[in-house]
Amino acid sequence: MTVKTPIVEIVNAQKLKKLNLKKIKGYLSKIFKILGISKQVSILFCDNRRIRNLNRKYFKVNCATDVIAFPLEEDDYLGEVIISVEKAAKSCAKYSNTWEKELTLYLVHGVLHLVGYNDIKNSDKVKMQSKECEIMKVLYDS
Repeated sequence: MTVKTPIVEIVNAQKLKKLNLKKIKGYLSKIFKILGISKQVSILFCDNRRIRNLNRKYFKVNCATDVIAFPLEEDDYLGEVIISVEKAAKSCAKYSNTWEKELTLYLVHGVLHLVGYNDIKNSDKVKMQSKECEIMKVLYDS
C-alpha cells in the first residue's frame, strides 16, 4: 500500500527550546507511514501557560498537560495536536529521556489519539503505550 505524505502544519509558539522542524517532520512522516495516515494534521508546540488555558477551556481542567489532541476528521483533515515543549523539558529527566525524545513521545501520543487510541481505561492505556513503544523503537533504532 502506498501512503501519500500528508500536509502537516507545524506552528512553534514557544521560545523555551529551539525545535528542529525538519527532524520533527521526518518523525511525523515515519509515524504516518506506520499508522497508514494520509490525512492532514496540525501540530502546535507551546508553553505550559498556553496548554493550561486550552485544557481549562475545553476540558475544564486547570493545569498544564503534556499533550492535547483534537480529532476533527473531515475530508482530508485528521485533527490537531498541541504539545507543551515546557512540559517535555521539565519531565524528561523523570523518564531518563532527552527533552527532544520526550517531545517526540508526546508527538506519537498525540497522533495516536487522533487515530482513535485512548488512555482513560487501564486496558486502553496498555494498548496505547505498547503502540507508542513500537513507534518509538522504529524512530530511534533506525
